[in-house]
Amino acid sequence: MSDNIFSVALNALTNNGCPEGLAQSAAFIVANDDPFQPDLGRTPEQQQIIQEALPYLQSGGIYDQFETIDSTPNPLTHGQFLGNFGGELPDETIWRLAQGDETALSDIADGGTKQQASDIFNRLKELGAWEP
Repeated sequence: MSDNIFSVALNALTNNGCPEGLAQSAAFIVANDDPFQPDLGRTPEQQQIIQEALPYLQSGGIYDQFETIDSTPNPLTHGQFLGNFGGELPDETIWRLAQGDETALSDIADGGTKQQASDIFNRLKELGAWEP
């Protein structure tokens, strides 16, 4: 098994909202793929798990509806959170933070990342970024 492929696949799936159990199963399957075997050596059951996980990688993110950061509801806050956490946190969490939803901080598991997001959030709040 390739630990690197497992980690990357798991991260990509969970960052896109895939349930943890499904993400773990799919990442394990992908990390054990054998390019020299038909169907990469996957059983029909494993192929079904991959089919269930694929939509999480193929679905458009919340930011896909905007041409540029300037077309988001608050370019300053969205730019700050996307620039610092894009690819690290799920788009949904970034969106909620950028919209001024402080409760989104509780969705961040990593302590260092949560602290950084909290610091940015508080600085933007002090600047009045979400005031009408």
